Amino acid sequence: MLMSTPNRFRHALEKLAAEPPTTKTALMRSLLSEIEAALASGKTWKQVWQCLADDGLDISYETFRKLLQRVRKKARMSAPPGEKAPEFPKAFARETAGGVARDPLANLKRLDENRPGFHWRATPRLKDSDGKKGD
Repeated sequence: MLMSTPNRFRHALEKLAAEPPTTKTALMRSLLSEIEAALASGKTWKQVWQCLADDGLDISYETFRKLLQRVRKKARMSAPPGEKAPEFPKAFARETAGGVARDPLANLKRLDENRPGFHWRATPRLKDSDGKKGD
């Protein structure tokens, strides 16, 4: 039976994805959750590397550490599959649930207005068109 073109391509991609990773970095990326679980259970980096080396991983401990650090950094910077990237807080007014704009600097402005003592705030000098200071 002949498959339609999209199904044939989908099948080819599924077969490609089922193959083991070809690079050490891709291998570390695919094993990251298991490595993290082992580290979280109290194992050391060296114990994790030794376990993998005993099972046939052919890289030095230093290379393992560097690859794992690179993979962890990239995993932190990118969003998990199917989820949005983390949003960073904005530093400008935004609306609250009541629909009123909230100023994140309102506290600082209020404190600045209520400071005790005299506080001189410079104002720009106004000049006439002939360059002399206006009175």
